[in-house]
Amino acid sequence: PVMTARPNILRDERGSAAVDMIVVLPIMLMVFIGVVEMTSVLRLDRKVVAAAQTTADLITQRREVSTADLNDILRAAELILEPYPPSGHTVGIVGVEYDENDAPQILWSQSKNGGSVPEALVVAVGLGTEGEGVVVVRVTYAYTPVFFDFLISPMTLEETTVLRPRRSAVVEGP
Repeated sequence: PVMTARPNILRDERGSAAVDMIVVLPIMLMVFIGVVEMTSVLRLDRKVVAAAQTTADLITQRREVSTADLNDILRAAELILEPYPPSGHTVGIVGVEYDENDAPQILWSQSKNGGSVPEALVVAVGLGTEGEGVVVVRVTYAYTPVFFDFLISPMTLEETTVLRPRRSAVVEGP
């Protein structure tokens, strides 16, 4: 009988690339998903900050704002958040005026998608004197991860901005 040489199974390197790929692929996918999620969160966070600052800036450039003006400004905030869906954000705006004791009082407020500024008076304490005012804007966005909640769970991003009026002591509201 003729004997054929059998390959030594311990020295056989066929298939080692497949084994390496099976080990490395899940790690590479986790890194990729993590990079995509973190980039998305950081990008949205910058947009939330920009929306809050721009909204406050546009309001404080005026002496008086009407409901129509505020609706236009709120639409601008929504456009800043693109390409993220507009349903995820809320905006709360509060016009604050300081009384004779330098205590902040709410002069007017406006909201979009149920937004609010629950700490408006607390934030405004000490930022003005009698007859002056500030505008407090709070923007939130309920972030839903791109890859479900595989690595990052859903979260709410938030930014609160306080600005003084530029053309008058107080911005009069609707």
